[in-house]
Amino acid sequence: MNLQQSFFVRPGAHERVETVVHLQPDRRPALLGTVRGENGRPVEDALVTVYRSGGADQADQPVGALYTDALGRFAFGPLEPDGLYQVQVFKSGTASRILEQPLTSDDC
Repeated sequence: MNLQQSFFVRPGAHERVETVVHLQPDRRPALLGTVRGENGRPVEDALVTVYRSGGADQADQPVGALYTDALGRFAFGPLEPDGLYQVQVFKSGTASRILEQPLTSDDC
């Protein structure tokens, strides 16, 4: 059985908020998985996207996107029972770099 609870919090400046969360039963399903490469090792930072199928007459609806953790794990939920979902996984094999904004004469 899945358990869930959600709440809002708006901490003030220099405030530490402590809470106790009591999980409640939730019958909605969740999707948990692990991405592994050709060598069988977990793939970190793979992009996982989930779409709910709109069927033949409606567009698919995005549910969410996230990157896998260091162990290749991901989790989505809660989902709607009996819904059809498409899961896409992408991992770039190319190097990435950070593009820094060049300084202008106004910045000096």
